[in-house]
Amino acid sequence: MLKRFGVLVFVLCVALGFGAWETRSVSANGSGPGDALYPVGAAQTVAPHSAQWYKFDVGGKKRDASATLDASTSDGLRLEIYTPEQIDAWARGESLKAIGVGSKQPAHTLGWSGVFNQAGTYYAVVYNDSGAPIEVRVRVEGDAVTAAPPAPTPTRRPDPLITPTAIGQGIRGKLVFAEASGGNIYTVNGDGSNLQRVTFGLDPVWNHAGTQIAFARQGPVPGIYVVNADGSNERLLYQTLEPRAPMWSPDDSEIVFAFQGATKGGGERCFRGRCFQLPSSTEWRLGAVNMSDGAYHDVRSSGNAFTPTWNAANDKIAYNDTAIGLMTTTSRGEPDAQPFIGDLRITSDSYNPLRIMSPQYSPDGKLITYMVMQPPTWQIALANADGSNQHLLTRDVTLAYYHPSNVAPQWSPDSSQILFLSNRNGRWEFFVMDADGSHVTQVLKNVTDAIAIRYDFQAGRMMSWSSK
Repeated sequence: MLKRFGVLVFVLCVALGFGAWETRSVSANGSGPGDALYPVGAAQTVAPHSAQWYKFDVGGKKRDASATLDASTSDGLRLEIYTPEQIDAWARGESLKAIGVGSKQPAHTLGWSGVFNQAGTYYAVVYNDSGAPIEVRVRVEGDAVTAAPPAPTPTRRPDPLITPTAIGQGIRGKLVFAEASGGNIYTVNGDGSNLQRVTFGLDPVWNHAGTQIAFARQGPVPGIYVVNADGSNERLLYQTLEPRAPMWSPDDSEIVFAFQGATKGGGERCFRGRCFQLPSSTEWRLGAVNMSDGAYHDVRSSGNAFTPTWNAANDKIAYNDTAIGLMTTTSRGEPDAQPFIGDLRITSDSYNPLRIMSPQYSPDGKLITYMVMQPPTWQIALANADGSNQHLLTRDVTLAYYHPSNVAPQWSPDSSQILFLSNRNGRWEFFVMDADGSHVTQVLKNVTDAIAIRYDFQAGRMMSWSSK
């Protein structure tokens, strides 16, 4: 039930735009989602029987935000708040329903407040239902609210110790990528053409046939989803808490994924009148869902399992245990007891404190790439599928002015190249290299010039590469 006063608590879908609505116009006028204004309190005249759109970002979970509207009269004025999911439904022809509605307040013509459980971009819209133009001032504020255009980034001066990366012609095939964890998911041809928004969520991955995309969504209905390559027939396969990193089986019959399991420990303990909180820990487990009938089964793993990757050559599933290292299991078998890359157990004879994320088997099953921490950066490493011959493919230049990271590696369908993100040019962009680390080139620059990618170092699978 929506409350006119007080705090409205709800789950905001994490998204940074609305794809088909998103335009990169030079001059915004507030006529719709694609050219919404920033709610900074500037005077705007809303024409009779029209709407003025504003957008703003909330930068964290459980953050307060408030929107206020000031005008000479409240007659005919409405202030409404919309989520990305509601705009998506509207774009599909459904009616537009607000999740928040402004009400009269002593200090403002209209006002609204809420607490948001997810970060993201959302919209405030002023409607003028009267027959006369009305000047309004709309302001949005909060402890994690960004309601102004981003400041221009200063031009980075050339670094004499780093050779600029050449710009390539593109990649062969087709890419699906997320602009942020929980943001819009797009498909694009390898040459940068036919950019299309298909949905929103995180960790998108093609099936082997290149006809469907699996992805996770953490709200408003959290779970593992599948959508056709053209964005049609989106459906929820399995609902679960905090789903992450779906990955198709070699025959596309199952999807394995990580999810948040039970919380252990915690609570309050009192002794002789003094009380203290006990620490708690949350398990992350693996599960699998069958594509034909939606049946779920557990995938046995250790207690901190993230980012599963399926080996087509031997049916092993590798995953990263953040307390141990890279581990393996199978869909219905027992997990290995020892890590095959890295070992964070200080009591182990093979102790090797590598911080590792985002393992990915090559499609031919012979190699595995992953991210490894090389302070102060993350770099991309490679090993044989059994963990032998571990070595870096990208490296930091210690004496350079800047220390970019190279993250989120993904294989080409033929196992000959690795696509990755790098912020070497001051923003996250796509780069590709041969499987031995040679011939690094920047690709899809027209895409990253139009869409700002945000990587949060949370082991997100930001993109997937299909040959179709």
